[in-house]
Amino acid sequence: MLHIGKFGSNGNGAISERGLRRRQRMSARRHFRHGWRAAAARAFTGAELYLNRTASTLAVAAACCGSNVPYIRAAIVLIQDETARQSVLCGRVPLLAAAHEARQRQEAARVSVEEMTAAWRGWTPGQRAQFGRAVGVGEIWDGAIEPVISEERGELAHAAE
Repeated sequence: MLHIGKFGSNGNGAISERGLRRRQRMSARRHFRHGWRAAAARAFTGAELYLNRTASTLAVAAACCGSNVPYIRAAIVLIQDETARQSVLCGRVPLLAAAHEARQRQEAARVSVEEMTAAWRGWTPGQRAQFGRAVGVGEIWDGAIEPVISEERGELAHAAE
């Protein structure tokens, strides 16, 4: 009698009822070449082609190195930040996530303290409360209020001496 069902195999995956093997999960090692994340390396290569004007458009740069336009854009944002670039190439941080964080840092650096102060003073109490809820009381306290209190206490301690 022929029994049709799932049979054991040599470790390469079970055979299904139709006699076909299930596809195994690909190894993560295939995403790396010479210790670098392959997709990120292609994106940085495309970004350099575009910035050096070897490729006339982002699409041409992407096609030349086997990447895509969003990855090339992300690599352009990160190309100046060597620490972030190495983190992406080594596979510790995803390319698009690192570029998003870098864009946020760059945008924050463009806004002056005077502009932020003017915006704060123009907000209604409800908007200020909404801001506090969105950012979080702990982050506001630890990042803005506590350092100012510490500075003031330090100045008072020096004045008393």
